[in-house]
Amino acid sequence: MQLEPQPRGEYLLIRAKGRLDAAWADYFYDELFKCIRAGQHQVVIDAGELVFLSSAGIRALLRIFKELKTVGGSFLIVNATDFVRETLLATHFESWLSQDYPADMPAADAGEGTEKAGIVYFPLNAQAFLTVTDRLDWQPWQAVGSGQVKRVDFPADVLALGIGSSAETFGQARDALGEFLAVAGNVIYQPPEEQGHADFLIAEKEYIPQMQCLQLLSCRGEPGWLQRFTPTEATPFYPLSELLKDMLARIGGQTIAFVLIGEIEGLVGCFLIRSPGVLNATRQIGFPEIRDWLSFCGERCYPRQQALIVGLAGQAAQFPENKTLTVLPSFPELATHIHGAVFPYQPLQNGKIELASTIQKLFNGPSPLAVMHLSDDSRPVVGLGESALVRGAGWFGVIQNPEVLA
Repeated sequence: MQLEPQPRGEYLLIRAKGRLDAAWADYFYDELFKCIRAGQHQVVIDAGELVFLSSAGIRALLRIFKELKTVGGSFLIVNATDFVRETLLATHFESWLSQDYPADMPAADAGEGTEKAGIVYFPLNAQAFLTVTDRLDWQPWQAVGSGQVKRVDFPADVLALGIGSSAETFGQARDALGEFLAVAGNVIYQPPEEQGHADFLIAEKEYIPQMQCLQLLSCRGEPGWLQRFTPTEATPFYPLSELLKDMLARIGGQTIAFVLIGEIEGLVGCFLIRSPGVLNATRQIGFPEIRDWLSFCGERCYPRQQALIVGLAGQAAQFPENKTLTVLPSFPELATHIHGAVFPYQPLQNGKIELASTIQKLFNGPSPLAVMHLSDDSRPVVGLGESALVRGAGWFGVIQNPEVLA
């Protein structure tokens, strides 16, 4: 079969020609899912030249319909041939059928390009701000005692990242301290094992996730802005520094906390493979022993998966010699601390979306794959650069008490 996509304003018109049967069902689904992944969520199928539709074809249509429904999109079949119309009526999928194109669909795409390009902002709450409520400053490689670990709750209005364990007591946590992040009442934690699988805690009814924390940056409140970013011909992906620089420019350079969700171009960073809790004496850990404690990514990892990223960022000049927020080598004007969790890819709804419901939908899908501390690799020639996203959303807000970070 042939598929001819044609952008029409907010809609994507696809002219389908030939047979949609078992031989072509997977091809049809794969091609349309690429469109959904590219942010085209208002789909109209012109079936005027679709001569045959089998049960396998209906299953492919249903899969696309469900994918669009999860991101608030729409799905319509117009100009159906008699055979296709009768098949859909007999199988009770008549709600997909329409005699006409949507009334607000233009006759042809009026823009020069086919994408809603670049970075767009949505104000959420002009009065919103975030407050740093907890800061635990364990630094590598200090000896760890029970007095340095604090049990912390993570309710729905908290953004946090750090090193900790979901164990009940310090004794149990001592051998299990790894990177974590918390957002909207959910915690994702990476056990300190080279082949460890990410674990997670989800707020349910009266239950609030808790962690034994060794290192922690925690903010309470709500973000005031939503950033949406999509690739363009000139910008096929966005390095984290570019997204953060744009956020800071939007709010006049003030220190921010942020959450990003987006399709991954590549992540760069590391994670603990040995718990710092086993340290009983403060000492320097250098190369090559550092490889026994940290696993560094050897390449830009997890492309085409989905990232959930939590962090803080501010002007580097405001945090001289700060060990909590460190200078980003790719953009030395920025000081940051960033953790990222990796999920199997899920499309995001377009436009203005809510943080809590988007996070809930992410956690209702496949389990997370990993949690990393994100950092640049600025080595000449062989360096991996910095983490980058293709398209997605970022919620951010001003930290009203940045002095506690200095």
